[in-house]
Amino acid sequence: MARLLVLVALGFVIWLLVRGFLRRQEVSHSEAVPARSASGEDMVSCARCGVNMPRSEARMEGSRLVCRDNPRCIEPR
Repeated sequence: MARLLVLVALGFVIWLLVRGFLRRQEVSHSEAVPARSASGEDMVSCARCGVNMPRSEARMEGSRLVCRDNPRCIEPR
């Protein structure tokens, strides 16, 4: 019975170590790609096709924001 408790405790400790290691890897991976700014970039919707995109990938067409480089961007029928 004592050996069983020791094995269960050892398994629990190993599980905690592996879980902590994986969380640490996830945090360091997410920090590797920083955002352009602290607040991020505004998302806008294309007035023609409805696709959401960052404001830097949109262009003004009259008073509407539309896709800049999307050849499949068309008015819905």
